[in-house]
Amino acid sequence: MPRWSYFLVIMVFLFSGCSDDDDNPVTPPSITTGEMILVEAGSFMMGSSEDDLGHVGDEGLHPVTLTNNFHMLSIEVTNQLYADLAQWALEQGYCTVVGTRVYDNLDGSVLELLDMDDDRDCEISFDGSHFVIDEGMENHPVIEVQWFGAAAYCDWLSMKEGLPRAYDHTDPANWKCNNDEPYNAPGYRLPTEAEWEYACRAGSSTDFAGGAMIEIACGNEPSLWNMGWYCGNAEGWTHAVAELNPNAFGLYDMHGNVWEWCNDWYHNPYADEEIDPIGPPPGWYKTLRGGGWSDLSRRCRSASRRNPSPHLGENGRHGFRYVISE
Repeated sequence: MPRWSYFLVIMVFLFSGCSDDDDNPVTPPSITTGEMILVEAGSFMMGSSEDDLGHVGDEGLHPVTLTNNFHMLSIEVTNQLYADLAQWALEQGYCTVVGTRVYDNLDGSVLELLDMDDDRDCEISFDGSHFVIDEGMENHPVIEVQWFGAAAYCDWLSMKEGLPRAYDHTDPANWKCNNDEPYNAPGYRLPTEAEWEYACRAGSSTDFAGGAMIEIACGNEPSLWNMGWYCGNAEGWTHAVAELNPNAFGLYDMHGNVWEWCNDWYHNPYADEEIDPIGPPPGWYKTLRGGGWSDLSRRCRSASRRNPSPHLGENGRHGFRYVISE
């Protein structure tokens, strides 16, 4: 056999994944644990213009500048990730379980973090000593998590890695993030609303990171179909994270699958121009971004917003991902 033939055989073997079992491919680490993706500081137009097809009144288009780099988790936090860290937090005494609910146990707080009631569709349960995940749902995004449950997860992760906590749990009405200076927080935290949209757009200015919107409901939306799970392709429930294409920054499921909690209290309207915005003073509602598996295409746009109570997990639609400042 000529030398070039040996080289060809070796290259084919290497690029085949070095496995003779095609029925059991190795799952990339980014799918099961996620990667922290660097998002560099910059400026963008946040919101949508009034003549955009899916525009809603609280999405006023305005310039925003972010002056700090940050790292964002490439995937939505999964059932497995949440259950594993909640188990660690439980064993450390940082949370408690009563019946089907997980409660906070930091700074004197007893707020509910996660509702595991089956009637509310949570895919995590508790057997008396350990958290258990419904079979096959390990890599689906965690659901039924309140804003406080998402923030608590960030603090658990910080403590596990030996970092200062970002959130003060003392005030049950307002967990301040680094004394209202989230961009300088040393630990893990939820993204500000501006950080979230900047990361979602990944340099784009269109309705979706994949292009402009032509379908506002559940029909085939070419710019969303291969990037996000919505009512047109989700077939009635969440999907495992990172099954579809990432955006240009390498972030998966920023459109659809589950709505993601942001750090900010909800505000309307936006300011005319903002630098490192942190949202308004404490109010009644927190901000969610990204759309979910049951939503119309227009609700999964980069600019789309929701404003539920931070105590609401809402029937399989609320999840999150976290960031850490550089």
